[in-house]
Amino acid sequence: MAERTSSRLASYKNAGHGTTELRRKRAELSVALRKQARDEQLLKRRALSPEAGEEIEPEKPVSPADIVQGLKSNDLPTKTLSARAARRMLSREQNPPITVMVEAGVIKPLVEALDRDDCSDLQFEAAWALTNIASGTHDHTMSVVDGGAVPKLITLLARGGVVGEQSAWALGNIAGDGPGTRDLVLDAGVLPALLPLLTTTTPASQLRTAVWTYSNLCRNKNPLVKFDMVAPALPYVSELLETADHDVLADACWALSYLTDGPNDRIEAVQATPKLLMRLVKLLEHNSPAVRTPALRSIGNMLTGSDEQTDRCLDAGCLEHIMTLLRCGKPSLMKEAAWAASNVLAGTQPQIQRAVDAGLLPHLCHVITSKDIKCQKEAAWAVTNLCLGGTRQQLDALFSSGILQPYCALLHARDTRAVTVVLDGITHLLQAAAKYGHLEAMCLKLEEIGALDQIENLQQHENEQVYRKTLHILDTYFAEQEDATAQPEQTEEEYQFGINANPNINF
Repeated sequence: MAERTSSRLASYKNAGHGTTELRRKRAELSVALRKQARDEQLLKRRALSPEAGEEIEPEKPVSPADIVQGLKSNDLPTKTLSARAARRMLSREQNPPITVMVEAGVIKPLVEALDRDDCSDLQFEAAWALTNIASGTHDHTMSVVDGGAVPKLITLLARGGVVGEQSAWALGNIAGDGPGTRDLVLDAGVLPALLPLLTTTTPASQLRTAVWTYSNLCRNKNPLVKFDMVAPALPYVSELLETADHDVLADACWALSYLTDGPNDRIEAVQATPKLLMRLVKLLEHNSPAVRTPALRSIGNMLTGSDEQTDRCLDAGCLEHIMTLLRCGKPSLMKEAAWAASNVLAGTQPQIQRAVDAGLLPHLCHVITSKDIKCQKEAAWAVTNLCLGGTRQQLDALFSSGILQPYCALLHARDTRAVTVVLDGITHLLQAAAKYGHLEAMCLKLEEIGALDQIENLQQHENEQVYRKTLHILDTYFAEQEDATAQPEQTEEEYQFGINANPNINF
């Protein structure tokens, strides 16, 4: 069955060309990118017991049933001892017995222990145990939610201190379980309690946990988070982008990447936050990949927005950093940088010119000649967008960069989408050449670099779209006919080349 490559183009509206938006929001790209970052930013986190430094009581309970019985005791020291035993059991590094503990009935007495304001040690141990239960499966998390822990944890969060920090951790695990629990925690009023912790004066450990919790409140789709529920934290996040703490920076940027991965009105609100965009762009040069990755993702999301939103990113200096990342040698960053560049080159002709003047094309050529097909494909999208929307001078700059031959070499790729993207770009170039009276020169150039031979070979390709696009190119531009410069008939799968270009194009 033919791959539906055209759906990637037809899914979006492009103001410059009427029916097709060339700027590409994440769509299927996001799945692969999130997988790459999974180890860098976990949805849930389990708190392990320290290996040393804890005094071990001689008469601690030894089984889940004993622990539950101790938690139900009226004796406060016994309850605290039992809560600590529960926490230790649930904090094992390997295979913690979460299911066994839940089935033994530990949830209810642990949640009740959160109300014991007369013993902060008991509250702390209970919050820690619940944190680790919520770090498990969806059913484990829901057992904590259904046990009534969320409002009690929010109350403790608002009080701050180590118990507040542990409560934030538990709430972060619950919110990270999915959009349903995320919205439940937000509706319960977690953000007002969390905001006072999102400041540079908060102790480092508490701040890291608070920012990570906020990032989980912003993440997940289907549905997206209600923006007005998390937007009040944006001024706090903007200030935190100037901290030196790598963990805080990374999670703050992850939160922004989730908030900008959606409709343009969300991008607008993020960009309207004082100094946020400028600080975020600055982080593209951070020495830690754990910070650069979500910062780049956030900027890349913004570049999919309106022309005005893209202009703001360009005005903030993002192009220089994107070009640096295109040569950073880390495939995941290079791919995302190429994706960001493709969205700039899908913009207005002045935006394309800014990219050309900044020297973007040689860096894209470097990526196209790399060995990573995912990076190559994203760079090919960027070139194809330029082939469609560029002026005569911009197309001349494309040819002068030496990118045409490695770009056409991707016709040999096993990746069908990469092949169709390049075929689209070649179609645009031939269409422009025909319009400006340079079709013969363009055809000779394609033959000279071996592209024509490969296009002819692609007639045997098993993919229907590749076959159809190949046949269209050959029949329209290379067939022996009197009117070799006839304009091709447009189909819904083909771009429409810009109509305002100067007719004196030079290939």
